[in-house]
Amino acid sequence: MNPRTFATGGYDHVVHLWKLTEDSQGAIASPLAIRHASLVQSLLPICDTSCKLVSAGADCSVHLWDLSSERVVNTMKTSNSVYHVHKTLTSFSTLLEVAHRELQFEVRDHRLVPERPVQRFGYEASKPHGRDGIFACGDREGNVRLWDLRNTAHALQVLPAVSGRKLAQVIFSDNYLVASSEDQRLAFMPCFGQP
Repeated sequence: MNPRTFATGGYDHVVHLWKLTEDSQGAIASPLAIRHASLVQSLLPICDTSCKLVSAGADCSVHLWDLSSERVVNTMKTSNSVYHVHKTLTSFSTLLEVAHRELQFEVRDHRLVPERPVQRFGYEASKPHGRDGIFACGDREGNVRLWDLRNTAHALQVLPAVSGRKLAQVIFSDNYLVASSEDQRLAFMPCFGQP
């Protein structure tokens, strides 16, 4: 939420909040009191009633860290390891990519007593694996799948990106989708609905 601040997490199970020095020549790290029992795989800043940091890990835990009170205000347990956390249209929910064979995505409402806490969807796969309501993800064959979160029965579109290579991450950047494979190959594609 602050342009001079960023967060990291990894194999040490710890989430660090970093602040750039005034001259931007270095950064100072502070560990956060977020307890993960395994690899921290994804972080996402959100702002609902306050600014928070979502941390998700291989331990099937998703924690919401409140930046102002400096504490975990909510923890969600998932049935599968979480690979990535993505923003949704509402600031009260997040989209999780999880290690599940048929239901690779979960939209989680992180309010304490939601009406419908989880919406699951996915595509048939042999192995486990948004913008304005459109969500993009990569698969093991090098394709990018676009989903409309208002209708998750089927992928909206499947775009070839890096043939035969597992995609590690897909992000929206300006008018493009950027897909990165596990062996650091990049593919740039026009965004859905762009020329």
